Amino acid sequence: MPDMRSKIFYLFVAIGSILSLQAQEYRWKLGFEYFFDNQEYKKSSYTDPQTMNGIWLQPLAGISWNSEHTLFGGVNLLKIPGTDEVADKTELVLYYQYENPKVLFRAGSFSSIEALPNYSDFFFSDSVNNFMPLMQGFFWQIGKERNFFNVWMDWTGYATPEARENFFLGLSGKASHGIYFGDFQSYLYHYAGTRPENPAYGVSEHMQLMASTGIEYVSEENFNGLFSVGILAGFERDRKADISYKPVGFTARADASFWKFGTENTFYAGDARMRLYPVYGSELYWGNPFLRGSTYLQSKWYVNLIETERVSARLNFNLHFTEGNILFQQTFSVSASIDNFSRPQKRTARYPWMKIFQ
Repeated sequence: MPDMRSKIFYLFVAIGSILSLQAQEYRWKLGFEYFFDNQEYKKSSYTDPQTMNGIWLQPLAGISWNSEHTLFGGVNLLKIPGTDEVADKTELVLYYQYENPKVLFRAGSFSSIEALPNYSDFFFSDSVNNFMPLMQGFFWQIGKERNFFNVWMDWTGYATPEARENFFLGLSGKASHGIYFGDFQSYLYHYAGTRPENPAYGVSEHMQLMASTGIEYVSEENFNGLFSVGILAGFERDRKADISYKPVGFTARADASFWKFGTENTFYAGDARMRLYPVYGSELYWGNPFLRGSTYLQSKWYVNLIETERVSARLNFNLHFTEGNILFQQTFSVSASIDNFSRPQKRTARYPWMKIFQ
């Protein structure tokens, strides 16, 4: 019987022989992300003040065949400024992708930022977005841009004797006609037990669905605007304690931008959410912690300092109206990438402050 090394060798030989029969292209990408997020939340009883700061380096390589199939592999390296570690977090990127003009399918470990850009800030907190940029599972989408539907799974925790099983299942979509649109985002988060089973743990679920309708005006150079209204419905259950909640509320969104100055505003009014937070905290809830109140307004004000084919930089000043207080948040982010397979959109507009970077 051949040993394991021989089996692996013959497997790679077989894969190489198959790929040699196809027209192949080699892909590569190098991405860079910097984030600074200062949260002045001292007056809040829902979350603590903190400052998040990090640098992601994302080298990626792949091989493509028949123009639609690609295997990618790489790593995400996180450096937190001020620590003694060379890399504070290392994550494996490894996935298969099928893409044509109508369909996108990914399976493996890949960017959640690329897969779920349409999801509201209500679904994932800032700390999740900053420190967990990958999803591990699959993503399938039909359509693009203003008319699409997708389904996805993200396996976030594997059951062991010490760790509990948990994963996301999600659906989202959008349909547009002229300036009118309707969209929805949803997920189910399943938080289970260990393996082997520990009788001290039960099973809990957290579901959210936000559906809205509105108008959207998009211009490549000058004014962009959006206004929508909708509902945010949820289901929260602790099976072991036999407790469940079904919060429902009204949502409204109003965004506008002109010459890369902009504002994004999202409002919620309705039932208090995350009712099981005192028991499970962020282990069950991954969303915006301010939704624990019955009313909440998030108002973001920003300027895009740089916006070129390969680089973007954005400065934000955000306001959070909650519990009768106004809380402040300042963020700064820089994103840069180069690759040999995408065709970056040409940026024809140039603004006065961009001359500083030229």
